[in-house]
Amino acid sequence: MLGNFPLPVKFSNLYIAAIIFGLIGALGGAFAGGFIAAATCDGGLECLGTAFLGVGLEAIVAESCVMTLAVHNVNNGRGNLLLTCLPTLALAVPILYALMLGFTAPLAVPLFLFQAWVCVKVQLATHGKRGAVRRARSGSR
Repeated sequence: MLGNFPLPVKFSNLYIAAIIFGLIGALGGAFAGGFIAAATCDGGLECLGTAFLGVGLEAIVAESCVMTLAVHNVNNGRGNLLLTCLPTLALAVPILYALMLGFTAPLAVPLFLFQAWVCVKVQLATHGKRGAVRRARSGSR
């Protein structure tokens, strides 16, 4: 600690946290989406589309939110959480479509890594000197 301010966090630590927590969020969201989709349908093949949509959408939303919150927390609350969440959610949409098409599913991995990179870069770019102590200027010193 340097005074009252924590030391800055390295990019690599934030990137690793974004990837790990993004994967955890995707798994948790997929399970939650699967349970929600199963509760809305009676079963059978006609529910397959609902199940895929529930699992995919919930996994993407949970993955983006958990990734953003984890990077913000690892960064000691510095940076703008909303400005980090918006591009992270926007970059999650191509991942969903890449997974749905099937033959483009291998593109989901580089898209996920790019999403984590953008999340960390935006988080680092939006932290300012919030909370910094400023001296009042007076005529006499």
